[in-house]
Amino acid sequence: MTEKEKGGPEPAQRRVEFKFPLLTLRTKRFSGVFDKLGSYRASRYASWVALFLVPAVAAIGLYLFVFSLYALLSNPAVGEITRQLGPGSILLLPGINPIVPIFYGWLAIVVAIAIHEGAHGVVARNAGFKVKSSGLLFFLIIPIGAFVDVDEEQIKKAKPRASLRVMAAGVGANIVVAAVCLIGVLIIMGTLAPVVDGVYISSVSDGLPAQIAGLMPEDVLVSIDGVRINSTTDLSNLLGNRTAGDLVSVTVARGEKWREEYSTFVNLTTSGNRTVMGVGVGDLAIADRLRNYQTVSLERLSMYLAPPTLASGLVPFSDSLAGFYSSSLGAQWQIYANVLYWLWFVNVNLAVFNALPLYPLDGGRIFNITLKGLLGRKLSDKAISIATYTMTIILVIILALVITLPFITPLF
Repeated sequence: MTEKEKGGPEPAQRRVEFKFPLLTLRTKRFSGVFDKLGSYRASRYASWVALFLVPAVAAIGLYLFVFSLYALLSNPAVGEITRQLGPGSILLLPGINPIVPIFYGWLAIVVAIAIHEGAHGVVARNAGFKVKSSGLLFFLIIPIGAFVDVDEEQIKKAKPRASLRVMAAGVGANIVVAAVCLIGVLIIMGTLAPVVDGVYISSVSDGLPAQIAGLMPEDVLVSIDGVRINSTTDLSNLLGNRTAGDLVSVTVARGEKWREEYSTFVNLTTSGNRTVMGVGVGDLAIADRLRNYQTVSLERLSMYLAPPTLASGLVPFSDSLAGFYSSSLGAQWQIYANVLYWLWFVNVNLAVFNALPLYPLDGGRIFNITLKGLLGRKLSDKAISIATYTMTIILVIILALVITLPFITPLF
């Protein structure tokens, strides 16, 4: 009879284990942290809140995936963005996904997974389960995950409520962190003020009055004859009241963060039946874009989900717009905003995916344990397993269709 069969100690797990291409680092150093945090009554209350959050988060996830599938099937144009971004946009991996920045992306992924797994460890100790070890998982030298090794036999033998609390803890922790980080982003947005607002000059035509007067691409048109210009409509209306040969006073902002002011005179000309200066322009509307982002509502939730790398013309802390704003937090405000945004983005996506009733993810295990608790006396373990795997297969099919349909050209 072996030591394990006698109830003796299990073989020690290796601290470093490499199975190409995965590297696993294990440690027991965090056991004290799990024990300490798990001893607080707040851990128990928080785990119950998490348990009630999981069905709501799972419902949101199911809605998003089903709605995405419906949109792909009913509107071929929906898949165009995915096709343009390429297959890498399907994976939330920095360096592979073109919209996820490498630094912010990896930082957010490592933090989100560590929080997710750490929450499992804290609630496991609160419920009296043994935490064997914890650690990090690497793809070669790239960190791709974290883990907390909870005694599975104890979880299987425990009462459903205790097991459910442990399973729900990770999703709940990710949602809390996501909410805090989103609030942080909005607080930073509240510190912003436009450096300049007006009409952005995207191009200057060779040989026309604007170039002769010294106007340059990337200038921001601030005023004409002392009249403030806030939009291309303002500019069109003002030039519509002028004729070719009129000399107008023009003021633009330019230089680093448009801190320099340059004034000149432009002798207007005509193009077709219009009076023009000879510039290509676009609405800047910096103040309006900031107000839109600062307005919190359910209708605007999609705005906060839009990555700055994908919606650079809408998100104030994107590389395209950040230069137009200043903050009381100093010159590094854009870094703070991006760190908090990607922590929000990755945590909420990780929570939604893990909450899905997709076995063996947390949501799938919660689904299975819940079925056993509710129907265990009426259905056999085999029937419950069939129901769990059936739900998993349905979700896998939906996910596979959402992922592959944009690249199946005959359907589009």
